[in-house]
Amino acid sequence: MKALIDTYIQCNYKEVEKYTSYFIKRSKLKLSVQTVISNAYLRYLNINPEVKHDYEAKGYLFHLIKTEIIWRDTESKKELTNAIDDYLQKEEPDDFLIKLEHEFKLQNQRVAIEIYRNTQKDRVKKIFFETYFDKGYNTVRSIAKHFNISEFSSHGLITEMKQDIRQILEKHELN
Repeated sequence: MKALIDTYIQCNYKEVEKYTSYFIKRSKLKLSVQTVISNAYLRYLNINPEVKHDYEAKGYLFHLIKTEIIWRDTESKKELTNAIDDYLQKEEPDDFLIKLEHEFKLQNQRVAIEIYRNTQKDRVKKIFFETYFDKGYNTVRSIAKHFNISEFSSHGLITEMKQDIRQILEKHELN
C-alpha cells in the first residue's frame, strides 16, 4: 500500500500540490502546501487503507488533504498555531521594560521642560510658560481668557512653545 501512494505522489506531485494549494487559498489560512501534504501522507500511512489501484490512493490522499485543511485539530493547524504562539511569545515585550521605557520618555520630557524654563530669555514667553505649566491654564480658551487675547493668538503661542520644547527634547535625548 505504501508503494502505491509513493508512486502516485512521485508521478503526480504537481497535481497534488495544485489541489492542496487550491484548498488552502479557499480556506484563507496561512498553511504551507508541503506541510499539509506531508501531514496527509503521514495520516495515510497511519491509517494504511486497503487500496488496490492508484485512483483509490489518489482519492484517499485528496480526502486526507481536505481534512487537514478543513478539520479543526489536525497536525497542520497545530503546527500553524504553534508557529503563531512562538512568534507572539518572542514578540511580546516584558511589562517591566514597557514601563521603564515609558518612564524614560516622561523623564526626558520633564528635563526638556526644565531646560526650556531655565534657558528662556524672552520675558513674554517665560510668563506664558509659567501660566501654562505652573498656574494650570493649559487650554487655548483658558489662556486666551487669562491674557485677554484671541483664541487664535493663544493657539499660536501654545504651538510655538511646544515646538520649542520638542526641539530641546530632540537635542537632549537622554537615553
